[in-house]
Amino acid sequence: MNTDPKNNESTEGLSAGQEKLIRELENILQETEKRAREFQADWSKMFDQNKTLREENHRIQRGYEILRIQKGGFGFKMLLASGIGGFVTALLLCFVYLKFKPKPDYVATFDRFRRENLFEYELALSNGNFEAVETSLSRCLEKQEFTAIQPEISFTQKVIGAAKRSCKQPKQ
Repeated sequence: MNTDPKNNESTEGLSAGQEKLIRELENILQETEKRAREFQADWSKMFDQNKTLREENHRIQRGYEILRIQKGGFGFKMLLASGIGGFVTALLLCFVYLKFKPKPDYVATFDRFRRENLFEYELALSNGNFEAVETSLSRCLEKQEFTAIQPEISFTQKVIGAAKRSCKQPKQ
């Protein structure tokens, strides 16, 4: 081995530089390990917080689903009840309207004409007295109160005339 003073100084300088570099690297390593422990602690806190938040989120979602099902069932029941109620109400209103709706003028007039004359006409026709029915129909055509049903009276008059003619003709 060579113990050269010049070589020895460079070796000592080199080893002092290396020791300084090693110390710097050790300090950096310690700082890095310290930061790693801090990051691990932060990560652990965040993981626990995240776990708590996930559990809270899951609990809220379950509560929301339960509430939605409850409200959905109630909403459907109310929709069904209101639909049935509306249908029944509409039926009742239709019945009331049809029962009590005002009749057209000609219907009421024809009802009055029928009440006043039907029995008389049936009796006269059964006795073969066509002329009495025809004259009564002619008087009704002239009355102002039966203006709305003049076509019906005229039709009835023509039918009575035809029946009269067929009865007077000899049967073959």
